[in-house]
Amino acid sequence: MATPYDVQEAEDRWRRRWETEGIGRVDLDDVDPSDVFYNLAEFPYPSAEGLHVGHVFRYAGVDVHGRYRRMLGDQVFQPIGFDAFGIHTENYALKVGEDPISLTARTTARFRTQLERIGAAWDWSRVIDTSRPEYFRWTQWILVRLFEAGLLYRAEAPVIWCPSCLTVLAREQTERDGTVCERCESTVTERVMTQWFLRITAYADQLLDGLEELDWPERAKRLQRRWIGKSVGREITFGDLTVFTTRPDTLPAVTFLAVPPGHPAAGSTRPHPITGAAIPVYEADYVVEAYGTGAVMGVPAHDERDRRFAEEHDIPTSEAELLEPAVAASVGSPATRYRLRDWLISRQRYWGPPIPIVHCPDCGAVPVPEDELPVLLPEVDDFRPTGTGRSPLAAAHDWVDTSCPRCGGPGRRETEVSDTFVDSAWYFLRYPSTEYHDRAWDPDRTAKVLPVDFYAGGPEHIQRHHLYARFVTMALHDLGLVPFEEPFPRIRIGGMIIEGGAKMSKSRGNVVSPDDYIDTVGADALRCGLLFSAPWEQGGEFTNAAIAGIERFFARTWRTITGPDGAEPDNSIMARAIKAVTDAIERLAFNVAIARLMELLPHIGSPASKRTFVRLLAPFAPHLAEELWMRLGEPFSVHTQPWPRYDERLLEDEEVELAVQVDGKVRGTVTVPRDASESDVSEIARRQVAGLPMTDEVRVVYVPGRVVNFVTGESGMSRRSDRTRPDGDVAAVSGTA
Repeated sequence: MATPYDVQEAEDRWRRRWETEGIGRVDLDDVDPSDVFYNLAEFPYPSAEGLHVGHVFRYAGVDVHGRYRRMLGDQVFQPIGFDAFGIHTENYALKVGEDPISLTARTTARFRTQLERIGAAWDWSRVIDTSRPEYFRWTQWILVRLFEAGLLYRAEAPVIWCPSCLTVLAREQTERDGTVCERCESTVTERVMTQWFLRITAYADQLLDGLEELDWPERAKRLQRRWIGKSVGREITFGDLTVFTTRPDTLPAVTFLAVPPGHPAAGSTRPHPITGAAIPVYEADYVVEAYGTGAVMGVPAHDERDRRFAEEHDIPTSEAELLEPAVAASVGSPATRYRLRDWLISRQRYWGPPIPIVHCPDCGAVPVPEDELPVLLPEVDDFRPTGTGRSPLAAAHDWVDTSCPRCGGPGRRETEVSDTFVDSAWYFLRYPSTEYHDRAWDPDRTAKVLPVDFYAGGPEHIQRHHLYARFVTMALHDLGLVPFEEPFPRIRIGGMIIEGGAKMSKSRGNVVSPDDYIDTVGADALRCGLLFSAPWEQGGEFTNAAIAGIERFFARTWRTITGPDGAEPDNSIMARAIKAVTDAIERLAFNVAIARLMELLPHIGSPASKRTFVRLLAPFAPHLAEELWMRLGEPFSVHTQPWPRYDERLLEDEEVELAVQVDGKVRGTVTVPRDASESDVSEIARRQVAGLPMTDEVRVVYVPGRVVNFVTGESGMSRRSDRTRPDGDVAAVSGTA
């Protein structure tokens, strides 16, 4: 399609003007705390491949939200940076034979160019790079403070080892029930090694309780609760073996005990605590030594896994009566167990911050003093991981050999580095204070800007980064270093853009770069094409058809706004459109907002309506809106203009209250525009009414002006509820229908 203006020239020109004029920057010293809106996207790790369109989809949604808040009058703080340390970068450096320092500088520069070109209003004056000494100095400082508080410790323990990455992993960095490395998908093994841990289990209850007050998607809360895995039960002894159970009432039905492979009790028997009968002890792969007590009781009559195990080993099944609740409550002793394990942070790699500890024969482990931080990475002849359990840093003898900070005697530096998730567990604290070199964050600045007002996250980080950041913030709060316990009171999880039905990845060969699209159709068309193609919180398939449709919409917009003036549209039409776009942005339903703009465009004619339309368009297509605003003769910049308002009286009788049902049973009510589509109604209902089914298999039956019914197929009522009578009502739907 021939564009009506030079897209690349205009987009480059406006980006330069925005940077020169400081659009996107906030003077944090001269701002009222109540006006600051901290709008944060998870920062990327600068991989060799660069950004793909999935990044653009997520970042464009964040930017629309930020630009909208700025037009509402907020001082929007929207920084960006680079999660540059870690295995991802180091493995690529090993593959191409390049030093990770020079490689990171090159990939970071590429990422910055791409991030600039998508037209997001980043505050580049506060960019951070976790691999720079001015950043990881404070990562090390935090570890020292946690060490002094007893939250960082070194211990020998069974750990997960990746034979491909040649390093230990935290359990959170595995997938498929802990069997494969999340990064390379290699099958992991177990080793017993001395490693560094952060005592996250000390905050298990606080992490659980804090979820209640957070404005997070329920799915994210559920995943964190499941990962922490709190269980309240009782410990019961079988001789010298202790088991933990949440069902002490099933004790009479125990027919075997299970222990991990290699456990010395395997093949023996232990006495039943009530009957004294000999209970056989079996090795079982599903028992984890480091979890619970390391032994579990087998109750095949009341547990499916135990039943299968009993059948495989010809173990009898007891049908004994269960204990009465009062009797069960007196057996053994009360106990609470957690699935959560302490966070293993040490890595046997090169590309990361050295753990700031010196080992002294007399003093033990001694933290490096603050005035000696950062502990810099030494130059080594070979940064490849050794696979021996020792870091490549161990070969840098001149660096390793040092003096003890406490007694002055000979000491040895810790040669392992901390994992990249330690770097990202506090980066949001650094952004507002990047100009300070004598402190990690300024207390006054932090109190003014934080916690984060809106955090756009990825589903892969719910049980990793989001959990780690919450723990570190809670610990820092307890140390008196930050004035709040929760870093992210409001999180929304961005969906994933797929291509060819699969997640984008280099191994699948389906990674789509944004560069060619920006070079041809421009950043605005790519942004809007992606946002129009799928709900932001769900994601969907990447298609060229969506971008082509946006190009046609932009062409019509250009002709309408720059063409001859026409009649003033009906006031109620404009009011409905402004409200619809506003509500959709608030719900992060950017695809719905763009659709409403498309519906509004044919009604635009007068100069006033043109100005209103361009302001509504501005968060989505920032370059095009700026160009059109200039062509309308308006002063720079459209992004500093107020968001359009409307007269509520014009919407009287334009809204209707609907009953919301599941399988014919009323669950609540919602108020929607009278002319809302079925998809809009179902989305609004799911956001406002708790407990509605979310799966794609659910059918939605919508009777305009009356009821919306979510049909799950789980009841006879639901099988009848999708039949519509000739008068437009729904058959067999109870309640207000």
